Amino acid sequence: MKRKMNTHGMGAIAFLCLLSLFFQCTLHLPTASAIEATFTPNPADSVENGGTGGPLPVSMQQRRQLLELEAAIVNSQDPSGTLSHVAGQNGMSPEELAGMLERNRNDLQESGQLEGMVGEVNASLQAQQGGGGGGAMSGSIPRRILSLVVSIFVALAKTASVQISRNPKQSTVLAMILVVTFLSVHNAPKNGIVISSGSFPPFSGGHTTVLQPPIDYLERACVNSWEKGGWESSLPEPMEVQSKKSSKSKKKSPKVIGGVGMTGSLELGASNAEEGEVTVETSRSKEEGFALVTTAQTFITLDNNGGEGQEDEEEARDCMYESITAIFQERKFSEFIPGNSGSLKFRSFLVASEEDEEGEDYTEGAVMAVKLLGDFGRYGVQPLCISYEDEEGGESISHCVAFHTLTGGHFDGELRFSVEEKKSNAKGGDLGLVVSVTLAIPKGGRAPPSRLAELMVSSLAQSIATSSQMRMKQTLSRRSQSKGFRARASGRASKKRHMRFVQEKLQEEMAAERKRKWKRNNPDAGHYRPSGHRLKHPHNC
Repeated sequence: MKRKMNTHGMGAIAFLCLLSLFFQCTLHLPTASAIEATFTPNPADSVENGGTGGPLPVSMQQRRQLLELEAAIVNSQDPSGTLSHVAGQNGMSPEELAGMLERNRNDLQESGQLEGMVGEVNASLQAQQGGGGGGAMSGSIPRRILSLVVSIFVALAKTASVQISRNPKQSTVLAMILVVTFLSVHNAPKNGIVISSGSFPPFSGGHTTVLQPPIDYLERACVNSWEKGGWESSLPEPMEVQSKKSSKSKKKSPKVIGGVGMTGSLELGASNAEEGEVTVETSRSKEEGFALVTTAQTFITLDNNGGEGQEDEEEARDCMYESITAIFQERKFSEFIPGNSGSLKFRSFLVASEEDEEGEDYTEGAVMAVKLLGDFGRYGVQPLCISYEDEEGGESISHCVAFHTLTGGHFDGELRFSVEEKKSNAKGGDLGLVVSVTLAIPKGGRAPPSRLAELMVSSLAQSIATSSQMRMKQTLSRRSQSKGFRARASGRASKKRHMRFVQEKLQEEMAAERKRKWKRNNPDAGHYRPSGHRLKHPHNC
């Protein structure tokens, strides 16, 4: 029995010595997680049962490890808590563990080995703190954060595995929802969450996004399509259409409808719209060879636009011409879309190409994003390419630019923007600018719904008119400010010149008066002799 008790006591002491080594390696970590192993002490060795606390180890190395354990407990952030934790993990009371460490110190002191061994323990602790203590302290916060993140992921993985094993169907649905949510949050600011990147009938009519796509993304998509192999027109093949003839008219040659530039032959009547209003006309059978022709027109008056009086009418007219010309040259067609500003976006851009017959080494493209045009009523992306551009200057302005559709969009046709100086019927023949936007779909091409086509062309026409009026007002305001500044500067300059003239005149009069007085009081005034003898009397030569 006694042998058995000694065996248990020696095992406890050996385990405590091993724990001391663990404490030395983990001084920078919380003491609560330093020791996890346990051992069973002999009850007969306890102090309450009349024992001496158990035998002490004979090995001096184990005695030193007990000193290191004592030093680790004393140097910890919470010595009492550390002592209680170590004792509780090993089935001991704090008093028993403290008594064992104290008896170890007393025995070493009686044998005269305490001072040397304490010095070695302190030196080893200082070496550990000096060599790796700084790095441990500096890396403790990142390590704790990393361990926290890892523990959270591990806990989530365990919880997910348990939930999947219990409810596999619900867990799968929840996982799919989470994946879709993360992808949506990631892709929404980049591309508006693309549903389809092209036309794949019958599943998709063309490039579609769930949310409003960034205009930069649309431009990049069109440029990438050009770099991969160029753009391909989506217009159907041109066809000959026999013109309707009356009984008195002669037989006419058939017209060619379709292809690039087909809107050049369309003629618009006089605008009946008043200023600030947009008239829309849609025809499906009036124009031969076209499946749909939708035109929106608005009128901008030129007389007294600036509100400055009749004398500034010509200036207001010039400002309006400059504004509308700049808008067509810069392709600012969707700056002021009425209603929801995100319902329609238009941008034009240039891409490098081979030199053509006119000597131009670039090609102009455009892209338009329209709400309700895409699949499931979402945003539809329509790529475009320029068809032609006509501009006439002089006393009357006339500017026209047209774009035809490319593959990958939602309809096949040509979009024409034009402005022309005309007399309006609704204004009693007053001269003004007629802004018109026309969408023409040839037969055999895909056409958008009529209401959507009317909304597109009317929004673009109203945006162009608003942009031109806004620019005209800004130009007139800048010119007015410039005129005022020049007038004030000219007035200040005239005043300075007048003051300088008055001062010089006074100085001249003062000089003349002084000279007159000097001649009157000086008898020798005016008698100058060039010989240099100025002090001699004139009769004493």
